Amino acid sequence: FMNKQQLAVVSALVGAGGNLGAVIAGFCFYKPIDHPLTPFKVHAAYVMFWALLSPLYYWPEHGGMFIGPKVAKTEEAKSAEIEQPAEASA
Repeated sequence: FMNKQQLAVVSALVGAGGNLGAVIAGFCFYKPIDHPLTPFKVHAAYVMFWALLSPLYYWPEHGGMFIGPKVAKTEEAKSAEIEQPAEASA
């Protein structure tokens, strides 16, 4: 779900955001904890929480993990998606 013309920019922002987010999370959430194993447990709970929410994500035009899209794409929309990358390179 991203603009294919801006792939490099999106990749750079996601990569930099992940690294910066990890540093911020480390200082804000894990550094104040004194017990050596508790930060790992907190992080595991955080990861499990968001992983278990993944099946609930749903977009009507794209569908979800187990359910297809609610709105069927028309032939015009499909042909416009196929032609779009060719227009971008021109």
